[in-house]
Amino acid sequence: MRISLTRAIAGTAIAAAAVLTAVGTASASTTPPAPTTLSIAAAKSTIIAGQRDLISGALLSGTTALHGKVVWLARVTPTATVLVDAHFTGKRGGVYFNVYPKATVTYELVFRGTPKYAPTTSIPVTVTVLPAKLATTLSIVESRNVIKPGQTDTISGTLATRKHGHPLAGQLVWLFRLVHGKLTDGNGHLTGKFGRVFFTVSPAHTARYILVFFGSSKLSGTYSGVVTVIVS
Repeated sequence: MRISLTRAIAGTAIAAAAVLTAVGTASASTTPPAPTTLSIAAAKSTIIAGQRDLISGALLSGTTALHGKVVWLARVTPTATVLVDAHFTGKRGGVYFNVYPKATVTYELVFRGTPKYAPTTSIPVTVTVLPAKLATTLSIVESRNVIKPGQTDTISGTLATRKHGHPLAGQLVWLFRLVHGKLTDGNGHLTGKFGRVFFTVSPAHTARYILVFFGSSKLSGTYSGVVTVIVS
């Protein structure tokens, strides 16, 4: 059977075009995705339990910011990495997460990649969470509000927890005299079994007093109201 030269050339051209198309498709499908980087930072390295922190990062490919890409916030433990939240990157590749950890935690940011951009993970960042301090209250009472020169007065107060009113024993409470809004003549005593503290004063002139508790590693500081001892 005879095949014309024209048909043979046409067939060869079609076959060549098919080969070139296949090669081009294979080449396009094997182009590797562009590498990416993902930074991470915590607004505060140490917070009190219940406080908010901000975890931020920026997704880049070289110097190009990647906009509209999904970045995950991950919590890292010794045994696993858990994805906990996801946001889209902004125009400059930035991403932000508000977090409220109850205990010290390590975070990473994770970009899982696209056909065009390779996946990447940030370095870890740790937020140290300190236990919340108990809120306290401090009352103040004077035994007499008017004394004569040379007489004494007793100023007392009770230090307790704010939430349940439990008395706080063995805590250092200070008595200060207020002069033009400044604390002067400080004197400190430890609270007794029922959170009570007592101070004896003998001002030469009318004076204003305040009790102050500066707090401890577990208790928040507080101060009382102001009482006036009138000397006349």
